[in-house]
Amino acid sequence: TVIFNLEIEMANLERESLWEERVAQWRKSGQSQRAFAEIQGYPQRQLNYWARRLAAPVVPAALLPVSIAASTDAAPALSLRSPSGWTVTLPPALPASWVAALLRELA
Repeated sequence: TVIFNLEIEMANLERESLWEERVAQWRKSGQSQRAFAEIQGYPQRQLNYWARRLAAPVVPAALLPVSIAASTDAAPALSLRSPSGWTVTLPPALPASWVAALLRELA
């Protein structure tokens, strides 16, 4: 499949190169598209298509800045309050087994 895709890509590049030459020759000739295509033996609509396609500006690929927002559905932090007044706030990502061990030690 890779070889087949490479062959297709090469054929496309060769076709584009051929039409770049033909469009350049037409522009130098000073003739209308119809007259030039008729003399050369190919459809005027093809010459028109390639002239427009090759004249279109090529927009280079670019990197765009991206910002990643914090997840809005994240679990809230866990706060433990004792009757004597202390508070421990734990991040939501702590394993439940760790929180259970902490509670056993505090009891």
